[in-house]
Amino acid sequence: MQHIYAYQQCQQANHALAFDYVREAFEPDLNAMELPDPEQLAQDRRMAEEILTARLEGNLGSAKSSETAQQVAKEALQRYDAQTQKDRTFLKNQMLARVESMSDHYKLSLLLLVAIADESHRETQKKIISNESVLPEERVSTRFYLNPVVQAIRDHQALHAEAASKNWSWQEQQGDIRQLYRNTIKADETFHAYQHSSETTLEDDITIVRHVFNEHLLKSEVVNNFFEELDISWEENQKVIKSLVNRSLKSLADHPDGGIEIASLTPNWEDDKAFFEELYSLTARNGTEYEQIIADKSKNWAVDRIASMDQVILKMAIAEMLNFPSIPVKVTINEYVDISKQYSTQKSKQFINGLLDVIAQSLQEKGLIRKSGRGLIDNR
Repeated sequence: MQHIYAYQQCQQANHALAFDYVREAFEPDLNAMELPDPEQLAQDRRMAEEILTARLEGNLGSAKSSETAQQVAKEALQRYDAQTQKDRTFLKNQMLARVESMSDHYKLSLLLLVAIADESHRETQKKIISNESVLPEERVSTRFYLNPVVQAIRDHQALHAEAASKNWSWQEQQGDIRQLYRNTIKADETFHAYQHSSETTLEDDITIVRHVFNEHLLKSEVVNNFFEELDISWEENQKVIKSLVNRSLKSLADHPDGGIEIASLTPNWEDDKAFFEELYSLTARNGTEYEQIIADKSKNWAVDRIASMDQVILKMAIAEMLNFPSIPVKVTINEYVDISKQYSTQKSKQFINGLLDVIAQSLQEKGLIRKSGRGLIDNR
């Protein structure tokens, strides 16, 4: 959705650049031996702008124009089309890369748990080697270092092979991790109680790992700064990372002897990836057509007065209703209403819900929505 919004912004910029090209093409050449007629230049520029406007709207343009005006308009349109296509492809690839990067950040989060456990062990070893005298309540423990969940992550060969191939490491952040452990995690009462427990169950082991991850790592400024440099949507995407980590912890709870499961973003990423690509492409290519559908049904609301994010949500919903036969209309409407709650204005929910209902009914009456299989469910 954010990339569709970005694409629309690129379209607007390319639109402005196309008209800038026309204007500059008819600027008088002050170095010419003979200055051109300013009235003729102005007339040709207006003709070229009219032709460009018409062609951008899908029309052929005015036939009554000079060859110069037609040529300049053609060149401006070619530049617009080339740059717009380039932007569309770039943003599609960026969208997919960012989704796929969430899997990398989830695995990095698992490795961070190991780094924290290693730091707890390093401090233990330091005290033993230095033969420091400590009070009973200050005695260090290797319990978190030997935590079965941490050990399962540490022993996951495929995870570490991938980490090696992609040069994943928390080594550069070791100083920050040391401070995080000493200043917050080590001082945490729940963590301290776990470290000094006489014995623990697997449930206890999983609970403390979840506690450290949710209450310390995800709330750490150092950790968040690290991931924000990798992902501008980290604040939003960390919810997905949290869910994936918790799924891994549950996999160990359900099958203690099976090792920890490295969760996938979705049950079938390749199918979902194809869906994302198609939905993005359809929405980007048919934006003008979908805008007209919105305009026809948004009474008393000019499209340019509708919040930009609402426009994107509406266009994506229309693309999904028209082009994905297996998705019920009601499912589409409910999903995009939910999206509007998170990404748009407070009033967007009611506006989008009502407008999509009207649009869906109109498209169905025209026979433009054709559903099959699961798409027929509740599609009345």
